[in-house]
Formats: sequence, structure tokens, C-alpha cells
Amino acid sequence: MTTTANYMIKAVVGGETYLFQYEHCYDAWAALEQFWHEDYPETIASLPDCGTFPIDILSMLEGKVIATMPVTFNACLFDHFFDKGWSASSQEPGQRYTLDQFAKDIAREPDTARDIIALWSDWCMDYDDENRWLDYLVKHPKGHCNRQHLQDKWDHCYEKYGNKAAMQMFWRELDRKNRDILTEYITTQWRKK
Repeated sequence: MTTTANYMIKAVVGGETYLFQYEHCYDAWAALEQFWHEDYPETIASLPDCGTFPIDILSMLEGKVIATMPVTFNACLFDHFFDKGWSASSQEPGQRYTLDQFAKDIAREPDTARDIIALWSDWCMDYDDENRWLDYLVKHPKGHCNRQHLQDKWDHCYEKYGNKAAMQMFWRELDRKNRDILTEYITTQWRKK
């Protein structure tokens, strides 16, 4: 893709990636404000799970990414910073929501291998009721297996390997698309209850 943008925003919502270009933004915050007021309401606001999702602010130079700033989009925080001017945690009239506070509130560290391994270990030891994540696999737009097929696969792994190894073996039996969908469930839906 050829671009003359000086900033791009990559948003991942519901497993789909959206890319927005900004040609005349003087900094990342101006790109975020343009995203909030123009692209978010037009493209993303009507999607399920659109209140909070990861975004990357890509700083561009001559069509190449020179820096990436990972943040978490949070509709409440964006509204408070860009439209109301006060922090979501303090609604006092004289208390302005500073850029430093906003940056800290939306900061997102890139996943490290240690974080990913810890998350996977936690999931394998304390996964949700199978009906939740099996339904997620089946109902996902990229899902391609019927419920009974996945249920049979899970039941087989559970019976053969027991509750402590069932998830690892179930994972091994999934194809790449279903692994991606299960990963999405674990990283975006698990423990949201």
C-alpha cells in the first residue's frame, strides 16, 4: 500500500483489522482526535464490542512506519478527554484531564512472551464453561465448524487427557483458523464476566 499519511491508526475490533490514514496531523494525539470524531463514529461505533479495543498509532515517514505506539481505545476515556475535558475518575469542574493523564490511562504495553505464557497457563488451568468458548468458535464470522464436531473433539480430549491437559491437546487438534478464534476469545472475552 502506498501512502502519504504521516500517521495511521490500526484498530482491531471483533477480530477484524481496520486501518485509517491521516495526512495532516501534527502529532499522534491529533490523529487520535480525528479518529475519535470522524472514523470511529462512521466505521466502528456500530460494531459489537466497540467500546474498548487495541489500537496502534503508526508514525509514518515517506510511506514507512518509523514508530508504533500501542494504546487501548476506550470510548469513555476518549469522550472525557476530547469532548468533556475532565477525567472519567474526577468530574470536578476545575479538574482538567491532562494529556499526561490520558496517555497513562490508555497506555498498552505490547504483549511479551512472558505475559502470553502466563495467560495461556492461567487459561489451561481455569478455562470458562465450555459452552461459552465453543459457542464463540461456532458463531464467530470466521468460524467454519459445527458445534457437534467441536464438542466431540473437546469431549475426546477431556476424557483421554483429563482436565489438566485437555485444553493443550484440544488446541493441538484445532486448525489455524480455530486456534486464532480461540486466541481471540481468551484475550478479549475471558474473565469479562
